[in-house]
Amino acid sequence: MVSETRVIAVNPGRFTPGETEAVVEVLRSGGAAAVPTDALYALVARLDLPASAARLREAGSVATLLASRDDLRTLSPSACRLTRRFWPGPLTLVVGEAAYRRPNDPVAMDLIRRVGAPLGAVELADVGAGKADVRLDAGPTGQKSPSTVVRIGGPRAELLREGAIPRSMIEEADLFTILFVCTGNTCRSPMAEALMRKLLAGRLNVREDELAAKGYRVISAGTGAPRGGAATEEAEIAVKAYGADLSRHASQPVSMTLVEEADRVYVMTPRHKRDLEEWMPEHAAKILPLDPRGGAVEDPIGGDEAVYRASAKRIYDALQERLKEIP
Repeated sequence: MVSETRVIAVNPGRFTPGETEAVVEVLRSGGAAAVPTDALYALVARLDLPASAARLREAGSVATLLASRDDLRTLSPSACRLTRRFWPGPLTLVVGEAAYRRPNDPVAMDLIRRVGAPLGAVELADVGAGKADVRLDAGPTGQKSPSTVVRIGGPRAELLREGAIPRSMIEEADLFTILFVCTGNTCRSPMAEALMRKLLAGRLNVREDELAAKGYRVISAGTGAPRGGAATEEAEIAVKAYGADLSRHASQPVSMTLVEEADRVYVMTPRHKRDLEEWMPEHAAKILPLDPRGGAVEDPIGGDEAVYRASAKRIYDALQERLKEIP
């Protein structure tokens, strides 16, 4: 316990680096500071100094503070979805044995950037408990609850502690995502999307509009697609034979965000696979041909209804195999 904690008051909306320089120096020298975050106040200290890191561990569960989402080098699709939605903010990610936070507080972010060393944080229920050498008083934090803690490991996050972000929002944001990619996003990938939704709903014994409640999202995009285009009439007719519906389809271009947040990316041809892998090589492992044998699903655009029926059957048969891979 610290016998006396120095208190420095700042206005979080209007503060200068000079006002917090004393806190920066305490942290640089291996001391501990109580600072605001977007959840509760936190005890903060350097993680690269054994004594200060041990001091944090004695206080509670430690999370590494990040200045940027990119500082977390390896992101699963689930982590990508949650950090894009909730960071910066009161969300703690547990990855393996480590925990990470990116607070949405100007004072905390200023300190993270200026200290020049890795910082850890332990949320404090009582900021006056005498654990810190200095307390940066910026008034009440944005939340009265601690951060929400989720473990990243499987296809979806595991909620460890419900806090400032409620369970319902985590579950809504973190859906196992299946992305189909073709060129124009008006025939092959929309047919795959509609047929997969039908097959997945059948496997789960739910309606298609209940897939999200079961934790699934099925979407499609195109490498050269406009935004908002309808599916071709022939594609609509072809999937109707399987009880699927494309009447409300709106095309969209494939993006880095769509690929990053997808758990599976199924493409129609080897060319699509090469294009996406060259653009985003870090995601190559989850970019797969729709045909499990690696063959191309040729573009039926311009063909008659018989060509589209044959394409839909080819896609449907491939999906029945790929469905076995979906947890």
